[in-house]
Amino acid sequence: MIAKMMITASRLLLISVAMLITLPAQAGIMASSTRVIYEEGQNERSLMLANINSYPVVVQTWVNEGEDQQTPENSTSPLITLPSVFRMQAGAVQGLRIVYNGDALPLDRESVFWLNLYEIAPKSADKKAAQTSVALAMNTQMKIFYRPKNLSSPPGDMAKSLSFKLEKQGDQWQLVLRNPTPYHASLASLNLIDQGREMEVPPLPEMMAMPMSEKRYPLPLNSQINLPGLKVSFTWIDDGGHFHTQITPLLTQ
Repeated sequence: MIAKMMITASRLLLISVAMLITLPAQAGIMASSTRVIYEEGQNERSLMLANINSYPVVVQTWVNEGEDQQTPENSTSPLITLPSVFRMQAGAVQGLRIVYNGDALPLDRESVFWLNLYEIAPKSADKKAAQTSVALAMNTQMKIFYRPKNLSSPPGDMAKSLSFKLEKQGDQWQLVLRNPTPYHASLASLNLIDQGREMEVPPLPEMMAMPMSEKRYPLPLNSQINLPGLKVSFTWIDDGGHFHTQITPLLTQ
């Protein structure tokens, strides 16, 4: 899950101070899973939400295609959340329904969308306190995978079908992941292994490889690469949000 913090304040001074101070922030709306698999033919999927804040919040939900700044009214996603706006008391639990509107989607591969859980804390009734505080709003995003029936391979075969190779572009090496499957390859980490020595591949903001495509992960400049015998250790995330680590030889061609 990706959590994003947006800071607003009534005075410019407060904004300036907030930019200089690192504020600890944690999403207060927790979902019962880290991802949703929506299979073709299902009428809807449900997700349980819990407010672990010590105060009530107003929650707005919507689904988009991953655009950070896409507002609910501009979303073109075929997935709809019900209810879209609701209030949650501290410690309360709320069920969220995700409904597919029937718009055409590819049938030979998964489609991915992002569920947004935007929580707003109530303003303080104390005017003096409100003038000296910074209001926080949290937007948590989680992936929804729409999975058609009768795909060319079962989801359990996805990880063993992945392959890796190294290519050099200019002065920089890139690790290239080839995903020939109809599923999204959600990765948590990548490492190159050379005779027992591991070198971390710098993570990208989005590590996931799309179905039937390639994904490139740039290595640090001036990386010393010894191609013979090189292996790749990768950690991938399954439908249940569990992590699995596998080691595979690097392709030489």
